[in-house]
Amino acid sequence: MKKKIWLIVTGLALMLSLSGCASWNRFTKNFSSDVNNGLPRRIRVYNVDGKVIFDQKGKFDIDYKDHDVQYIDQKNRKHNIYIGSGTVIVDELK
Repeated sequence: MKKKIWLIVTGLALMLSLSGCASWNRFTKNFSSDVNNGLPRRIRVYNVDGKVIFDQKGKFDIDYKDHDVQYIDQKNRKHNIYIGSGTVIVDELK
């Protein structure tokens, strides 16, 4: 019984000590995105001339790798954006 209480107190103390650091904030944001099937975001893709060639708002769960941005939209469709010489900007909306 004492061991369980000690683990709970230690866990709470650890959570409180990490609550202000950036890695904790990223962890909670990622957890929120996973639980809520994405976050409200805006995805914009620009070509090399700086013109917007794709612009979409919605609730997305994003995954990115070296030259690929993948997201699942609200209708559960998976989209891939392959980054060549353009730019992809993903903004979180409130």
